[in-house]
Amino acid sequence: EEIPLDRIPQSLQDAVVAIEDERFYEHPGVDLRAILRALAADASSGEVEQGGSTITQQYVKNTLVGDDQTFQRKLEEAALAFELERHNTKQRILELYLNTIYFGNGAYGVLQAARAYFGKRADELTLAEAALLSGIPADPSRYDPVQHPAAARTRRW
Repeated sequence: EEIPLDRIPQSLQDAVVAIEDERFYEHPGVDLRAILRALAADASSGEVEQGGSTITQQYVKNTLVGDDQTFQRKLEEAALAFELERHNTKQRILELYLNTIYFGNGAYGVLQAARAYFGKRADELTLAEAALLSGIPADPSRYDPVQHPAAARTRRW
């Protein structure tokens, strides 16, 4: 079930963009600067620590190409992200993303997350509730407010 962007609190929209893709409104679907930063961080640590995926790429991965860890899949994801941005506004892409992203506990999208965690509509969320929800998608099991309320609250701020 999809909810229009204008019924999703601006505070939740802003927080998700800040956490997941701070340059969302500046790049064409793929953020080369973020990819290079993530590669440098991963190279210096010897582990995969950071992601360079944009909100658009995450949406494509979650709904179109899956999450196989292959170079071919990453190229396909990038190409589809560019294409999605050519044919849609940033607002529409954010709306699609917020309606499909996993918030844990079987809740896909802001509408289900607001119902699951707070028993209310998304447009009724308080600032604190929106902040809590915005932190979950980065790691739904780690920031699950049901199983790990302290971690979820800490992530909120």
